[in-house]
Amino acid sequence: MTISSFEQRADRRNRLIGLLRSEEYWKTSELRDHLGISQRTLMRELADLRDSGYPIESDRGRGGGVRLNGRWGIERINLNHKEVVELILSLAIMESLRSPLLTGNLTAIKQKLFQAFPQKQRTSVSDIRKRIMIGDNARANVVSLYGEPQTNVSECIAESFMEQACAEIEYVSEGGERTVRMIEAQYILLNWPIWYVIAWDHLRSSSRVFRIDRIKGARITERRFKVRPKSNFTDIYAPFYQTI
Repeated sequence: MTISSFEQRADRRNRLIGLLRSEEYWKTSELRDHLGISQRTLMRELADLRDSGYPIESDRGRGGGVRLNGRWGIERINLNHKEVVELILSLAIMESLRSPLLTGNLTAIKQKLFQAFPQKQRTSVSDIRKRIMIGDNARANVVSLYGEPQTNVSECIAESFMEQACAEIEYVSEGGERTVRMIEAQYILLNWPIWYVIAWDHLRSSSRVFRIDRIKGARITERRFKVRPKSNFTDIYAPFYQTI
């Protein structure tokens, strides 16, 4: 799916939600006309909204209609699984910093957020969360050599990780050697403030750790990968992550 089609669908969904909120009852034919879509597409969008937790009720029969439950009066945030992971990850990072201020309820908040999502989304988020590791803060000498990662590279690696799509990267080693690699972003690790990608490297046919600020270029490929057991990578991430 291209970025433009994704944006079009997101816009269509927002318009559909707005229409459902604007009236107590809608005929499906009226919704189709407003959105310019087929009956099949409308039914798919309504089903996806139900899966996301929206209390949509429908009437059977010819000319049937749909409504958003009238008790749905408080604005509710509808997050996709990527946004959910980023939110829960942010809370986990805050926990790891062990700040004495305003962090006493983070665990409870994280659990409540997680339970608020539909089961399908909770399962997806849980699977992704298991592939994220948060270790201790990076050592001062490592931080002193750390550079700000490129935004487009960070976004590409995040997509590769979330969608389990192989990425082609241009990597600069500590010694300055530049190589082009095809990697599977199996796990990611944070030693605050430095992110690492725990990957299967097709060039070396083995597991490798890549520091994200040393990735100078990245692109998503059509090739997909399956998650490999974390135990396959223990030897390479152990020096960075002691809580195994």
